[in-house]
Amino acid sequence: MLDQLSPVAPARVRVVLVPIGQIRRVRFTSFVERLQPEHVVRLGDISPDTRPNRNMFSPLAFPTGSIIYDLTTFYPPASHLELSPFELYREPLVILAIADAEELDHVSYKRRSAQSFNGDGQNKRENNLRALHQDLEDVRDRYPKALVHQLLLFDYVSTKFTGSLPDGLVPVPSIGDSKRTTMRTIMCDISSMLLAEMTTMARSLQALNSIESPSAAQENRHSNGAGWSPIEGDGPARRNSQFSLPVQDSRSGSPAGAQERTHVRMSMPAQFRPGQRHDKNSSTSTRHPSTPPNGLATMSDQIMGSNKPNSPERNPLSRFSPTKAMRDSSRDRVSVQGFGSGSVSERSRNKGKGRIGVVIASLYLSAGRWSDSLRESVESATIAKSNLDHLWHAKALDNILVAMLMLAWNGLDFQIPQVCYLSAEKTQSSSSIAEPRSPASNRLVSLQNLAVLLPELLERILNLYKRAANNAGEALPQYSFSETVLRFSKLVSIMHLAGGNLDDDVLQFVVLGTPLGKQADLMPPRLNISPTRNEVVILLNRALPTSSSVDTLPLVDRTIILSGIAAVLGSLGYHRKKAMVIRELVSVLIPGLVQARKLGAAEMGVHPAAGLAALSGGNGNTHGAGALNLGEGDVENGIDAFLELLNRTYGVVSSKFIPTDQGDEDSDDAAVARILHNATIRSFGGNSLKMDVLRGCINICEALPDFHGVLRFTTDLLRTAGSGIAPGPHSEDASPAMSREEQVRLSTNISRTVNAAAKLGLKDLEAEYWDEFLVRGVELEAPPPSRTPIPHKRIEITSSETVTTSPVNPFIYNPFLRLPDATAVDRLLVAGESAGFKITLQNPYEFDVEIETIKLESDRADFKSFESKTIIGPYRTQILGLGGIPSKSGPLKITGCKIKVRGCRERRFPIFTEPWSPQVEIKIKATGQTIVQKGTQVGGTPRASSMIPPKITTLSLNVIEKQPVVVVKSSTLSQSALMILEGERQRFSITLQNMSYDTPVDWLLFSFKDSTQAPLQTAMSNRDASAAELYEYEVIFARKQALRWVRHDDKKPYIEPGGKASFDMEILGKPGLTSALIQVDYAFLGSNQEDETFHTRQVSLPLTVTVNASIELVRMDVLPMSGTVPASLWSNLNSSQAREKPATEDYCLLLLDLRNAWPSHLHVEFDVENGAVVGEEILPGNTSRIMFPIRRIFLENPSAPIPALDPSRQRQFVVSTGRVTAESERITREAFWYREEILKMLKGTWSTKTSPCRTGEVELRGIRPTPRVIEAIKVDDVGISFSVDTKFEGVQKITTDSFSSLKVQVTNRSQRPIHPLLRIQPSLRNQSHNMSLDLSKKFVWNGILQQALPLLPAQESTEICIGMTALCRGEFEIVASVEETRLPEEPEGTEQTGKPKANIKTIMDSVLGMKERRIWHSREPCIILVEDEEISDSDADVGSDDNEE
Repeated sequence: MLDQLSPVAPARVRVVLVPIGQIRRVRFTSFVERLQPEHVVRLGDISPDTRPNRNMFSPLAFPTGSIIYDLTTFYPPASHLELSPFELYREPLVILAIADAEELDHVSYKRRSAQSFNGDGQNKRENNLRALHQDLEDVRDRYPKALVHQLLLFDYVSTKFTGSLPDGLVPVPSIGDSKRTTMRTIMCDISSMLLAEMTTMARSLQALNSIESPSAAQENRHSNGAGWSPIEGDGPARRNSQFSLPVQDSRSGSPAGAQERTHVRMSMPAQFRPGQRHDKNSSTSTRHPSTPPNGLATMSDQIMGSNKPNSPERNPLSRFSPTKAMRDSSRDRVSVQGFGSGSVSERSRNKGKGRIGVVIASLYLSAGRWSDSLRESVESATIAKSNLDHLWHAKALDNILVAMLMLAWNGLDFQIPQVCYLSAEKTQSSSSIAEPRSPASNRLVSLQNLAVLLPELLERILNLYKRAANNAGEALPQYSFSETVLRFSKLVSIMHLAGGNLDDDVLQFVVLGTPLGKQADLMPPRLNISPTRNEVVILLNRALPTSSSVDTLPLVDRTIILSGIAAVLGSLGYHRKKAMVIRELVSVLIPGLVQARKLGAAEMGVHPAAGLAALSGGNGNTHGAGALNLGEGDVENGIDAFLELLNRTYGVVSSKFIPTDQGDEDSDDAAVARILHNATIRSFGGNSLKMDVLRGCINICEALPDFHGVLRFTTDLLRTAGSGIAPGPHSEDASPAMSREEQVRLSTNISRTVNAAAKLGLKDLEAEYWDEFLVRGVELEAPPPSRTPIPHKRIEITSSETVTTSPVNPFIYNPFLRLPDATAVDRLLVAGESAGFKITLQNPYEFDVEIETIKLESDRADFKSFESKTIIGPYRTQILGLGGIPSKSGPLKITGCKIKVRGCRERRFPIFTEPWSPQVEIKIKATGQTIVQKGTQVGGTPRASSMIPPKITTLSLNVIEKQPVVVVKSSTLSQSALMILEGERQRFSITLQNMSYDTPVDWLLFSFKDSTQAPLQTAMSNRDASAAELYEYEVIFARKQALRWVRHDDKKPYIEPGGKASFDMEILGKPGLTSALIQVDYAFLGSNQEDETFHTRQVSLPLTVTVNASIELVRMDVLPMSGTVPASLWSNLNSSQAREKPATEDYCLLLLDLRNAWPSHLHVEFDVENGAVVGEEILPGNTSRIMFPIRRIFLENPSAPIPALDPSRQRQFVVSTGRVTAESERITREAFWYREEILKMLKGTWSTKTSPCRTGEVELRGIRPTPRVIEAIKVDDVGISFSVDTKFEGVQKITTDSFSSLKVQVTNRSQRPIHPLLRIQPSLRNQSHNMSLDLSKKFVWNGILQQALPLLPAQESTEICIGMTALCRGEFEIVASVEETRLPEEPEGTEQTGKPKANIKTIMDSVLGMKERRIWHSREPCIILVEDEEISDSDADVGSDDNEE
């Protein structure tokens, strides 16, 4: 059979060879081999058909052509047949039935009626010939679409009594009687009939209007339930050769009543159903026996399989009847161009004409008339191109390429058609040379031009196929596209292997599959050869099925595609790529094979999981262990030496190898030596032969009986079949080379042997376990968190004692809150306490392994291991829990396990944690028995092997001194939950009990965690937060901790063995508190203080907390005070200050709006400095305002930097982030410091008036002072006061035209001297600004109103006196301001030696910008009331007299 994916596959004629009659498989195969050499038939050797209507494909028109037959023994699947006539070569045109003439004289293979059998041999031969003829008719009915149906009767010998053979039976003499031309003549006759029938088929095609594309045809077929040409009429079906033009019948001897049968793909065609033969004299079919019930009649069934036609009652298929019916219906229509919906456009007719031309070209191609095919394809390609019929355009180009290859293979000259070029320029350039040449040189030039054009042409064809998918119903099926890509890839790959040439060797390989004479060297890159391998792979990758077509593509088609891809990649030397494709192929085949296995099992009536028969049955072992049922005294000993020699000769992996220099056979070195020796033995010899030898040894020992031998060789058989490796989680397969049934039988054999020996009194009958890698790991189980010892350094005790005896600073690192080191904890044991271990055991065999006892092995005798037993399941690794108790402290090492397997001796197994497999030696110095002989030196000392030995691991542990165990016995809280109000503090106690009866607790440390810490720590780590916000977070985090331990004395906590101790805890209600954890670290330090490390344990108590709101601060405001203040307001202070009537200008009024969020009356009290108390009752849900005077605040430096409570931030320069101006930074700092001073002056508490009694603090840190509040509450650095004639209080009254003195007192409250400049500004009161400053005729001053004062030291005052006289009465207002004339000088510091240190304060003050001169204004103006002086009566009289004079 030729390559189905050959580039010239469309130029072949597919022939199906069908076994018929009574024929053996070997005979059928030999007949097929006789036909294979004659698969190429030259047209010049074929006799033309003399009928004038059958000469369309006459061989005389092109005698140099050839018909290439593709002889197959299977019928194509339906998915391939659906592509016809688009790809006509897929459909078998010739059906050759092959029969064996030697079986004609045998018993009839057709069941006949009793009256027709008379025992005459000649009649028997004639009857068998008639039966073969009837079977041929059945073949014609089964495959009606084929053009030629012939029966080849091989090894036929004609006798004088034998008449002519029936029509369709062709005699083929035996090889001895045949000539060289016998088979060729037969193939020529078949070819003549084929060419004649092709004419009928071509005429039928030419009578059609159009042909559907394969995609649309498949959809129609699926919807109609028939083939690509179903019958639409009611008449009887005929073969395709009978449906030519209605002039005459194409086959006179063909019956008319054929029936359809289903075509299925199989390795050999299915046998025909007996019966259903046609009687030529009757229009109905009759059934008669055709196969005898016995004899050789089943040979044909064995060749063809069990596939039968599904339904012989269907109507037969026909080729072109749907178009015929369409033509019949179209005759009733009126052909009007461009009018009506039933008209056919000129473009549609041209498209149909082009498609029919493509199919006719395919027929010419198959008929060997390649020049006619080339001409027809060029015309069809031109029509398809002009009508944008991309799919058929690509097919026509494909036919042109195949025709040119066939012409070149035949040695003929050809010209590349213009339609193959993408542009006319390339055509002109290729044909511009018109020099006369010989035919041979023209052929070479054409081949070179074709080689140059080939990549572009192939790419164009594939692009046209892809472009056709854009049109509905025109998409090429995935299998056809992939196969086309594979054909093109094979063509360019063989060109690459031939050095980029398209020569005769390439053509011979392409057409006939003849290998190239010279193998290409694929080691170099071969980049200068076009097409390159990379280009071939890029083209080949397009053959991979798309993701959308994977589900719809049949399994067989996907297999063919992937196999073709792998073959091309292998030919190019891309073996890794080929392996990837083969892997994909395997993944595709597995589901199909599984499904096939299920179907096969269902047909056989067995379960799909049913395994094969036991190997012992196949070896003739029928007694098994039956010989073990013996009486006492029947045990034999003495053949061990012989069997040992036999096993050593064949290289059996035995358990008897024990190095003599190792006294203990269970030591680590002995185990490693055993493993290396077994790996060396496994490296040579046939494993199956070794296992057969061991089976024989077992049978001998069972027959003796020798119980020791049965156990030993059974375990040796398991050891030999095993892989002898330590597999990893994703490494090599460790399964033994033995079926599961035999493994289970051997395991049962061991148990039965041990039981039988026990009944006979043999107690010490034990074998050697067969797997050295039984123990794959030993790990220490993590103890419960409350019992986990946590290592600490001795230096950590100092910090912990500070934490224990003083208030907790959360910013100081607490080493006991960190997570313990997992590696250190996993290696710790406590003396006197049991520890759990996890032992990983492996069983690579397919049966259960029963372990009777298992215990840990250590390097110390004081370690006591518990014993356990288990069963390891088949083919798995299993984890077993086992305990042990160390009695003393110190280092401890677990070295392995001591295990007793049922039927095997108790032995020690080392720990092999890492995977291991023997490596192949690079330099092989010995093979076979030489390895055994040189395995040991003189005296039995092991030879140094180059094989890397497996690594034995141990588990190193550290046992610490006894430690106490403490549990939380009880607490005063109900279910470890409580409800608390904001600001409330509650106390509760917990009771700890020491469960140890010999170890006290002499060190305790309480640590606390709550739900508010994580958000605060996140906020503090935010770099975008300002310094004020960070300080607020730190205050809440450090000074308002949710939990704390309340100590009643300074005694160190102590819990005696078995004793209890109670400890008081206090919890603070704060927003966001939902859960808390009390963590207690405890230990027994004892008197030994020299160790650098100590170990603690932890016990914790989780708490669930519900915090409800109590008193909320809604709003805060401060108002300045001036004038007369009611006495009732001072009485709220409830202090001595109220009785003393303090100065109003020294106080301001504080307003607080408080809301009661608790559903009960709450009493609120505020403690103000100097003992003042303000109280208020607030109803539930109400908001009350409390106001009381507070003293104004003087700050020396309100712009000081904001501090940090976190020590790690105290050494850092932290200011407000973002682009903040100096003025904003100054305002922020002032707000911070005045807020802190207000909080120092106030302390608010609340309490309930009903039971239960609750008290708490009012949270005042929500105060946010505004600039107006700060202005009202602050006291300036410089104070300005006025007095007139020594009167300081109230409104100053003077008279007109009288002399008065104004005194201005300037006070420096700061700690630095200032250089003041005093400005006094009098004005009229209650007047506009322009009028108020016009005092030229109203007031007279004795001096200047602006004057520089001398240096005013710190904390001192100065007084300036100015004379004044009022000229008119009225109200005047005097204000003053003091301005610095120059900045104070900074004190000079002492000179520093060494490296200068950074001044953080200076750096932080630089944020405020450069210092500027300050100015202060008088807080209250001086009001002067000017009145006229009162004149007495005497003065008035004197005045009047003077006037009269």
